[in-house]
Amino acid sequence: MADKEFERQIFHLVLGIGVILSLLYFGRGFMIAAVFTTIIIGTILINSRLIGIHIGFVKWFETRFERKNVMFPGWGSACYAAGVLIPLVTLTDMNQIIATILILALGDCMSGIIGRMGKNKLPYNKKKTIEGTLAFIIASLPAYYFVGIAAIPLAVLAGLAESVDIQMDDNILVPLVCSVFFLVL
Repeated sequence: MADKEFERQIFHLVLGIGVILSLLYFGRGFMIAAVFTTIIIGTILINSRLIGIHIGFVKWFETRFERKNVMFPGWGSACYAAGVLIPLVTLTDMNQIIATILILALGDCMSGIIGRMGKNKLPYNKKKTIEGTLAFIIASLPAYYFVGIAAIPLAVLAGLAESVDIQMDDNILVPLVCSVFFLVL
């Protein structure tokens, strides 16, 4: 079987690109409703799993993509959906929303893939590597297409936020940092 973490990161990337394409095609209002509905359905599926009801595709998805030692089944998906919802509801500029989701999709994906191969640990977080943080920042730079020069400090800030060791899932932290950046800008 292929590397589970690699597959998870690629799924993360494809999902983010799909969200951006859907946002461009259907608009912000539709995507807020779609992501919110996804969270509601996900909550029902997680609850079903926790009370012992096993649904085939949910079990397959969990086996294929969920990390070990998560708080509950579906934790990663729930955090990703919540992370996508953050810029959708806090920002009104479509380019800022897209840049935030692009950074979540590209930056986080590449930091996970490259970071695992890295040899140089960060001095402030021994679980992460310099290579992973640099990969996050560099992979986030296509956000320049949507927000111009602001993409550079945004990529650095989001990359540093992703690299710290705090008790918040990076799928929530990164969009939160990006959204605050745009609100303050």
